[in-house]
Amino acid sequence: MNILIIQTGFLGDAVLATGLLRGIATRPEIHVGMVVRAAYSELFENHPALHWLHPFQKQRKGGFAEVLESIRNVNYDVALIPHRSARSGLLAWRAGIPRRIGFRQSELPLLLTDSVEYQIAQHETDRNAALLERAGIFTTARRPYLHTSPHDFFPVLPYAAHGCPLVLIAPGSVWPTKRWGAAGYAAVARQLTERGAAVKLIGSDGERELCAQIAAEAGLPDAHNLAGKLTLRQLAMLIAMAAHVVTNDSAPVHLAEALGTPVTAIFGPTVPEFGFAPKGEGSSAVEAGPLPCRPCDIHGPERCLIGTHQCMTSITPAMILTTISIPTLSPSASEP
Repeated sequence: MNILIIQTGFLGDAVLATGLLRGIATRPEIHVGMVVRAAYSELFENHPALHWLHPFQKQRKGGFAEVLESIRNVNYDVALIPHRSARSGLLAWRAGIPRRIGFRQSELPLLLTDSVEYQIAQHETDRNAALLERAGIFTTARRPYLHTSPHDFFPVLPYAAHGCPLVLIAPGSVWPTKRWGAAGYAAVARQLTERGAAVKLIGSDGERELCAQIAAEAGLPDAHNLAGKLTLRQLAMLIAMAAHVVTNDSAPVHLAEALGTPVTAIFGPTVPEFGFAPKGEGSSAVEAGPLPCRPCDIHGPERCLIGTHQCMTSITPAMILTTISIPTLSPSASEP
C-alpha cells in the first residue's frame, strides 16, 4: 500500500504530521510519501520512514501543477490529509488518489471519500492518528518523528556547548501576540547562565534583531545569537543536542518533541487545550491564570484585542525557570 500525507501548513504542522510516520514505520508493506512546503522540505529529506518527498512551492505560479505531477508519478492508494485547506483536498482529488481521508471540518469535505471529526479537545497527534485509524491502521506510536544524520553534526559543532548544558531560547513566532516579552527571556537567559548553562538564541533571519536585543539585555556574547545562521537541518541537530528548549507556542515546540528534547512552551492568547502543547518527558506548558478574554484566537491575533496583553505580561521568569531541570554547575564552568 502506498500512502500520501499532505500537510502544507506551517512548519509546526508539518512536524506534527510526522507522528503518522512513526505509526507506519513498523509496517514494511506500507510505503509513504509526504507533501510539505518546499521551504521546509530539507528537514524531511532522507527520512528513514519516507519513500517519497514532494516539495510544494506554494506561493510560486505553477507550483500546484508541479507538485501534482510529482504525486501522479507515484501510484498512491490512500491520501491522509491533516491540513484542512481546500488546496490540500484538491491536490489529492486532482491526483486521482482513490481514497482520500481528511477532517469533516475541511474547507472542501466533498472532495474526501472518508472523513473524521476534528476534535478540538484532542492533541494534534491524536487528531492526526484518527485519520490513520480510518485507513485501518491502529497504533499508539504518535509522537512527532524527525531524523538527524551524522552529516548534520559537524556543521553545528561551532555552535554547541562544550562541558555544560546547552539551553536554546526561541523567542519568535509568526503571530505577534504569541511572543513573550524580550525582557522576560533575557531574565531567564541570565539566570540559566548563572546556573552554569550555555544559553543560545535561535530563530529565523527576521528574528535576528529580537534575539540580539535579548542577548544584549542578558549579557550574552553576540556569538550566542544564532538567529538566521542555521539551516533547518542544522537547527534540528542543535535542538537534538540541547538539554532544554524554551519557546512560545510555535514550531520549536514540535521540533523539540520530535527530537526528544525537553521543551517549555509559553501560551498566552492560545491554550494547551487546543492540542499543541508538548507531551514529552521533562516538557511543560506555562500559561497565565484564567482570564475572561483567553483564549482569544486559535492562532493568536495580530494585536491584543483589549490592549493589555495580560495573558503574556502576567507570566514571570520564575514560572519558566521552575520547569527547567539542568545540572547546576559553577559559573566558571559555563561557556564564555
